[in-house]
Amino acid sequence: MLYWCEGDKYTSKNKYKVALTTTDEKMLNLFIKWTNKYYFVKKEQIRLRLHIWPEINEKNVKKHWSNILKLPVENFTKSWIKPRGGRKAKHPNGVCRASFDSKQVFKQILKDINQEFKKD
Repeated sequence: MLYWCEGDKYTSKNKYKVALTTTDEKMLNLFIKWTNKYYFVKKEQIRLRLHIWPEINEKNVKKHWSNILKLPVENFTKSWIKPRGGRKAKHPNGVCRASFDSKQVFKQILKDINQEFKKD
């Protein structure tokens, strides 16, 4: 249900990307453990992307998420830095997306969701 409610949805560009974007560390850890336990996704396959504000130290935030999620800093892709203006940083550690690409796993998750919630 976590992925169904909070996971990134289909786009033509990222057809088979399985992703969860949140500021909640426990939720991201659960997502990573769930994909490993039930879909055999290895930690090396997980890519992390930060959404941060200009005043946030990117290097420190990467270390923070790396420690929390027990994934190496090398798993991070390019961070998205929000444009200046508007609100100041709302989340001191930014917003983190954990994702991986797998057509097989993507289709299996959708199949599992449909199976779990099918009408009798």
